[in-house]
Amino acid sequence: MTTPPAPDTPPWPNRHPRYTGGNHPQPPQRLRWLHPAADIALAVGLLVIDIIAPLIVFVFGLDAAGYQMFDPAADNSSVSLTRPFAYVAVVGGIFLLSAVPLFMARTFISFGVQVLTGLVLVLVAVIGINDADRNSHPQPVPVSPSINPGAQCRSGGDNSECGGS
Repeated sequence: MTTPPAPDTPPWPNRHPRYTGGNHPQPPQRLRWLHPAADIALAVGLLVIDIIAPLIVFVFGLDAAGYQMFDPAADNSSVSLTRPFAYVAVVGGIFLLSAVPLFMARTFISFGVQVLTGLVLVLVAVIGINDADRNSHPQPVPVSPSINPGAQCRSGGDNSECGGS
């Protein structure tokens, strides 16, 4: 015969609070999602940062390139915009990298806004760098194939139609 345990003693052995006993697996843990209103508020806050940060970085890039903003007599025609747009491309890449933790946190609205903003910034920067490079290295004017350099071709055909050939 066994004697019952004293009423003040804990059950032996102590169990884990989530242990259900037997061969029953533990229930799957559900990840909590951020409320949609909080996700939208986070997306709007990040969008404000996403608008202000590239503008500040572009102004710093202009300053680093030698652009004189507040000097009306300064000749800024030789300043290349390649460096400011490169800075904007780096900020766009940072925004794309910052979307990864948002995805892991299951804030899909904020994730989408960050990815879209990062892609737009990188695309604008690549187009701006391409345009700045093209403006700083213009294509040479083609030379007329005729013997007389001042002669013009009449219809744009072969060399026999050009005057002086």
